[in-house]
Amino acid sequence: MDLIKAPAVIGFTLLLLTSTAKAIDCGRASSVVENTVCDKPELMWLDRVFVNAFSELQMREPQHVNQIAKEMARERNTCVSDSCLRSAYLGGLSQLYDADRQVDWQGVWWNVSAPHGNGGKIRISQLAGDEFNMDASVWGGVYRSSFSGKVTLSDGVGFTDKIVWGGGCSIVLIPRPDNRLEVSSDSHGRCDMLLPGKTSIDGVYVKADNDPRLPATLLTLGILPNKALDDRFRQLTGSDYAQYVATATSFVYSQDLDQFGATVLTLWVKGMANRQSAIIMYTPEGKIWALRVSPDTDNGVEVDYVTTEKDKETMPKTLQAWRTLFTDR
Repeated sequence: MDLIKAPAVIGFTLLLLTSTAKAIDCGRASSVVENTVCDKPELMWLDRVFVNAFSELQMREPQHVNQIAKEMARERNTCVSDSCLRSAYLGGLSQLYDADRQVDWQGVWWNVSAPHGNGGKIRISQLAGDEFNMDASVWGGVYRSSFSGKVTLSDGVGFTDKIVWGGGCSIVLIPRPDNRLEVSSDSHGRCDMLLPGKTSIDGVYVKADNDPRLPATLLTLGILPNKALDDRFRQLTGSDYAQYVATATSFVYSQDLDQFGATVLTLWVKGMANRQSAIIMYTPEGKIWALRVSPDTDNGVEVDYVTTEKDKETMPKTLQAWRTLFTDR
């Protein structure tokens, strides 16, 4: 029986492999349409947005999604203008997400896919016909940005390149079937002046009165590996635990200079690494050393050191070396 089913399974797999929409390869662009897309950063971005959406949705409904991709490509290849090409991509996205339907756009939307310490909020108002106002705020570490613009609906997909003082930055807002918004911005440098410090408006948004994301912990962030160690760290640091979490808008593994067999992580606030950072070092046995620096009132830094060990004064070499990166004033 398995032998009888095998050809059907193989055929289905081949369908997935041979019907994949691919981003235009600008190194091999041969048609006028392909060269036009490659010559315009906005169109290259929309091409990538469509291909990414296709890849995400194809496994769920391969035949339906493949048909949409073929129809979009046919429509795109008949275009003789930038506006036509843009409409072809937006129309394809609309078909992929079934976006041309009744959508409750107005209200406040929150980026629930943004990492800890980063976020985005979009307020949509004054919906009239196929247009509405968008007021957006994004943040990441110490970086903040707010901007607004008029969004136009094309087959149910929101698009704007008319952001006030936006420098030509383009943003697309796609209503998903699960009543969330998929937001993407032109990443070819035209949104840099709106989004400092590598902040991003991109992500999945839900409508809510307040940010619906649950508060982060060192455990949920993956900085500490299990609840027992997280509980131990909470007990050790007390009220400072929240400060370690707030510091961890960026974090990486670091080297164990003491060769304790320890795991070492360095944490910092994006855009303020020289004044608001921390280092955490722990062993499989549950030994912990942690050092945190924060701004003081004299434009210097305060240093807080904690450990589970009896010697509360002598820091491991790993923490001593990290401490030298900061100067007191």
